[in-house]
Amino acid sequence: MIMKQKERIQWLGILRGLNILLVIMVHVQLVDMSTGENHSFCSALSFPFNPIRMPLFIFISGGLLYLSRIRKNIPTKALYKDKFQRIMIPFFFFVTFYYLLKVLFNNFTKTPTLLSINYFFDSFIYFSNHPSAPLWFLATLMLFMLLYPLFCFLCKNNILMFIFLLFSAAFSFVDLDVQSSWNVFSVLDINHYLIYFFFGIFFFKYELYKYLKSFPILIALIIVYFILFYFQIKLAVSLVGIMMLISLCLLVASYYPNLFSSFREYIFQIYLMSLPFQTFVELILWKHLFYNEQLFFIFYIVNVLSGLMIPVLIAKYIERCPIRVIRLCFGLQ
Repeated sequence: MIMKQKERIQWLGILRGLNILLVIMVHVQLVDMSTGENHSFCSALSFPFNPIRMPLFIFISGGLLYLSRIRKNIPTKALYKDKFQRIMIPFFFFVTFYYLLKVLFNNFTKTPTLLSINYFFDSFIYFSNHPSAPLWFLATLMLFMLLYPLFCFLCKNNILMFIFLLFSAAFSFVDLDVQSSWNVFSVLDINHYLIYFFFGIFFFKYELYKYLKSFPILIALIIVYFILFYFQIKLAVSLVGIMMLISLCLLVASYYPNLFSSFREYIFQIYLMSLPFQTFVELILWKHLFYNEQLFFIFYIVNVLSGLMIPVLIAKYIERCPIRVIRLCFGLQ
């Protein structure tokens, strides 16, 4: 039986909310003064989800491209225009923002930023060891959007869909790291993530979610996931992990359809804006003003909430701004 549109939106919304929550959790940094390292609790809590977090983010992006564009036969020119506005305008704005912010707070950051015009412009094309490092996802996402005509062509033929799925899986094992000095606009990372983006298209085209709404299937996926996790079978553990979380969200949606509704519609804005607020909690509130090990769990929650809810509040305020270019800078229409 085909899942109703409303039900699909509910579980997908929960999945998106869970995904950004996992991203926020991995960014929590609260130093233990006795060791000078991040509290082990912070990394231990997010560790089991390390193989899923960003693959799921990219999988959802591929799925949404199919649902909102490919399935509706949106013309390539219209898609490119839309994605330039939605992805590249925020990219240019936040590369500049992150650079200026790090320069302004150089005395507080762990890795001071070089005050240089060349270094600033490098931040738009190189991300590693630059203030723009968190924005690699936008670059990778835009590269996938440029492949839109290819994806549209593949979706017209079931055999080609399956062949390209196998190709993208094999491509993920190609080692391009030796050319890392040429990794302009994160292009040499596309092989690691193409499989997840295309799997998102494949998954929603064939409505594979219909087969995952079952508690026994969820239990089986959890068992398989942790077996693969233990043996560090990277691609398989990520793909199984994605399906595991989908199965979980399908079941949860039947009982709590509005779970994460306070922030799940703003995951892109959270991704763009969360780090400065989480860093403020870490470096200013926790490390310099209120450090107390007995307050650790309170500050863990404060860190997570600041990364989630402050960007949402900003986004809701920006949505009311009459100047469209300002809204576009934050990924809002």
